[in-house]
Amino acid sequence: MTKNLNRLDNYQLYQLLQNPAIDARTLAALKKEYASRKLSGYEQERLAQKYAAAHTDDNTALEQKPWSPILTGFAYNKHFRYIAFLKVHGRKQEAKQHLLELYLGLALYFLGFIAFLLLFRFK
Repeated sequence: MTKNLNRLDNYQLYQLLQNPAIDARTLAALKKEYASRKLSGYEQERLAQKYAAAHTDDNTALEQKPWSPILTGFAYNKHFRYIAFLKVHGRKQEAKQHLLELYLGLALYFLGFIAFLLLFRFK
C-alpha cells in the first residue's frame, strides 16, 4: 500500500488524512508520506481551505427543493441541477419523484398551450 501513496496528489493525500474511518496503520503511512513531501505552510493552508470549501454546506441552496416542478416546468436548469444533487447524495427515489413531477408539469403546460391554440383556431 505504501508504494502507491506517492501516486496521490497533495489534495488527495490531505483528504485521506481527514477521513476518520481509516485504520491506524494506514493513517500512520499517510502521515509519513505527507510529512515526506515537506509542503510549505502556504500549500498546507491552501489544501485546508480547499477541503473546507468542498466539505461545508455551501450546497444548502441546492438542498432546498426548488419551486414545485408542476408550477415551474420551464425552469429546466434549476430542476435538473436539483435532481443531479439528489442522485449524487443517494436520494434516488426522491430524484425520481421530482423528475416525475417535472414531466407532469411540462405535460400540463403543453396541454394548456394546445388548448389555447385550439380555442383561437376557430375564431
